[in-house]
Amino acid sequence: MTTTDPHDLANRLAALADEPAPPPGFDAGRSLAEGATRLRRRRLAVLGSVAGATAAVVAGAALLLPGSGTAAPVLPAGPAVATTAPPTLVPSPTAAPTRAGADPLTPELRFGWLPEWADGDNGVGYQSAFHGFDLEANGRGGNAPRLQLRLYPAGARPSMTGTPGSTVRAEEAEPVDGRSAYWVVSDAPPYDHQPTLRWLTPSGRWAELAGTDGRPADIAREVLHKVAAGVRYGTWDVPLPVRITGLPAAFEVTNVQLARPDANAKVPWSMWLMLEAEGKTVWLSVKPSVAGSTASPTGKDGSPITGPCSADNGVQVCVGAGAELPPSLAQLGGLPWLLAHTKALGPDPSTWTSDVIVR
Repeated sequence: MTTTDPHDLANRLAALADEPAPPPGFDAGRSLAEGATRLRRRRLAVLGSVAGATAAVVAGAALLLPGSGTAAPVLPAGPAVATTAPPTLVPSPTAAPTRAGADPLTPELRFGWLPEWADGDNGVGYQSAFHGFDLEANGRGGNAPRLQLRLYPAGARPSMTGTPGSTVRAEEAEPVDGRSAYWVVSDAPPYDHQPTLRWLTPSGRWAELAGTDGRPADIAREVLHKVAAGVRYGTWDVPLPVRITGLPAAFEVTNVQLARPDANAKVPWSMWLMLEAEGKTVWLSVKPSVAGSTASPTGKDGSPITGPCSADNGVQVCVGAGAELPPSLAQLGGLPWLLAHTKALGPDPSTWTSDVIVR
């Protein structure tokens, strides 16, 4: 959809302010229950995929149309928004026809340009979410700046309603690659302390980039706009530090997190992966080994891990489970079997693989 009337565009953007506020961006403290819930939602989503694809086309054309209800405030006039032809999507650089395994970490977008404090790809982490994956570019040290990136599902409209008594509004932004964009402005959390930019992607889906912490200059609007303009779209396989072999076909990955850097554990990175089979869950916690450390291994939420652990090739791998093991895993030998079939590939990301789950 295009428009040459800035007043019309502004009114359409403002009309988005009619839904509940989104949850905070990157959440490294998700509970184990989220994995099972996400799996059930994914199975339901398969049943509606055909209808969803058709609905996405219709919803994409209606994203900027005013909704019903009370009239939205008129935003100040800004420059007219120009549109350009969508760029060609970039294919996955890691995909190959000879692949032996599956990668559970395959986001549909990635950062391009990043400020110097972000340390390039070594500072980008990923967290699985219901809509796909959230990406986070992190600085190092106390109160380090962060950039949180997400892609909304096809047809979804980002919400704009804040807490009771607060004001939330859309403020027109310069186009991102020629496509409509706006800032979320509010006096209520989380938008009162972080600039948040939303824009339409080549596929017609909304993307969101938020800056938090650090110095104001680290997450200034100019920085966010430049980062947004550099975002690349497609599907990428993110290499991970382990390879798991021999898993029964019933096992499915329901939650995966790659934190870089891991500020809580004070290590360059850490990984958390949850598997479900036969209604039961098991998980792996992976991080670099710390020479001479006597600390007990901990899980994603910082709680002690009581399952078996190993330290090999400079990497510590621990496995755990819920109250009961999946029967198919119990027949193979339980958690010791899973640990023995999880190969650590080293602490250096250049040695990691996208062939993570090899049946």
